[in-house]
Amino acid sequence: MSETINIPRDTTMQLLVKVHRDQIAGEMDLKYKEKVAAATSKAEVDALFTEWWKIQYNPELFTKAEMLERWFGNVLVDTRVHGVTTPRYAKSTSVIGELTDDSAGLTCTPSTESTAGNDPFAHLPQFWCLEVSAEKNTDGTHTIYYVEHIDDTADVRSGEHLCWVFQKNTYKREWQDKDYKYLKTRCTPAPGYKRWKEGTDRTGKVHEYMAHPKYYAGIDADGGITCGTGLQPVNRTSHQAGVTRWRGRGAQYSGASGSLVKFLDAMVRLKYGRKGNSGKIEGCTNYNYQYTVAVSETGVERVILTKEQAANLFVGSAVMLGVQNGTDRNTASNYSIFDAKLITAIETVNIGGTDYSAVYVDNGGKTFDTTAGSTYLSTSPYYSGWNDNVLGRDGSRYSPTSGKEPGMIQGVEFMNGSYLIVSDELWQWSTDADGNYNFDCFKCYDQSKVGSAINENYEQITGAHLVYPAGTGAAWVYITDNIIDDDVLWPEATTATGSGVGVGAGFYRYPAASGVRAAWCFGFLSHGGGGGVPCRSSGVWVSHAGWYGSLGAPGLEG
Repeated sequence: MSETINIPRDTTMQLLVKVHRDQIAGEMDLKYKEKVAAATSKAEVDALFTEWWKIQYNPELFTKAEMLERWFGNVLVDTRVHGVTTPRYAKSTSVIGELTDDSAGLTCTPSTESTAGNDPFAHLPQFWCLEVSAEKNTDGTHTIYYVEHIDDTADVRSGEHLCWVFQKNTYKREWQDKDYKYLKTRCTPAPGYKRWKEGTDRTGKVHEYMAHPKYYAGIDADGGITCGTGLQPVNRTSHQAGVTRWRGRGAQYSGASGSLVKFLDAMVRLKYGRKGNSGKIEGCTNYNYQYTVAVSETGVERVILTKEQAANLFVGSAVMLGVQNGTDRNTASNYSIFDAKLITAIETVNIGGTDYSAVYVDNGGKTFDTTAGSTYLSTSPYYSGWNDNVLGRDGSRYSPTSGKEPGMIQGVEFMNGSYLIVSDELWQWSTDADGNYNFDCFKCYDQSKVGSAINENYEQITGAHLVYPAGTGAAWVYITDNIIDDDVLWPEATTATGSGVGVGAGFYRYPAASGVRAAWCFGFLSHGGGGGVPCRSSGVWVSHAGWYGSLGAPGLEG
């Protein structure tokens, strides 16, 4: 009697392998979830991530994106609720709020390159973050190429692909009453809580992580636009030209998203209990220096300044050089010798018995002549990566509160001395029947459909609305509070009495009867107290280009 042997079909075998794979993965994720829960430092969680990955990663079984979905979705889970309560302006003009729930009693101190601050959030599931190198695909998905702690950091940040910072896509809830605004986040669903918009890609897939660009946009060695370290910012450009430039990388790209601005503001609130970043991690708002050369030279790659002048400059920051014609950095003669070159050294030199400072620049080996009294040196927006060696996820290289350098929070570098040009928002001035000026925000949730005119691809953001009486003129005014919205940061009112109250930032009011405006946020290197994450200018046309506006990079959303 013959015996019948049933051989499973290939599809059945594949299913069995998948079931077994998922069972093993689930057991491993639970084991490491418990280990992460017991960890007391970011270094411990970093090590656990590396261990978890290296034990399991097999490209035949999991993509890198699938691995990260598991880590952020299954391993980084706890029962904590992180919250912050901030006073509405009518209740108190103070910038300071109060951390609540499981955040109560936690105190954050930003880090520098030489001193590690205190970040009790850094190892917790909702705040632990990871740098990755990724690319958005034309179908709306994305591919992960390099991963921090697993691959070389130089590759992650190189700009070969976009450098993003991943963080858990938590559930958040924002609401307000007569006196206070509230923000709370948690790892698991609950009534009234929603996922972050930037955790959902263009296909509608909700990811267990959300991604934000680590840097402003930059120019790579081939002249292409990307997001990586050590790159010249893409300034002297407009919203319109910026969208075109990003489309050169792919139809799926248009540039920075306004959700980044909202995220940065939320992280300041959740970690520092403040309505704005000013005074804590200032960003570059006070690095406005312009000097005429003190001594003439020929065939050099340096400029001679007084020692007092040079003491204000940082090695590694960027400058422009030209023949002085007023103080406007947009005037071509003011950057006719070079634009946006890095200071490589500052040394004391003695010339004719007087000590001066020689400010050396990397001009690619090209020498130039300088003339005392007319050659003009001006500071420029920073290159990306200024804060790469900060000993924490928040802070600035030398001083987070000086206002002289870019800031960083949750690993994201911001405020490089120029406005961030947001691509997926357009703002519009109009007048109503009474002649009042109205200012509104429209957003496109698909970067492949972003343009320079408000059309059917844009949604008007409810609540993102400002009204000024007929006859109101242009002026800097100050923001009291920001509205509550899922992913748009927008002033609730602009009647604060100055830059030290409310959200600690300004709004450049530039009323017009009509007209679409580009979304320029943060301020630039001479804005002082008016600059900040909530800061914005309402007078910039979509075609306007200036040294003080730079392109940003996209995350995974849209």
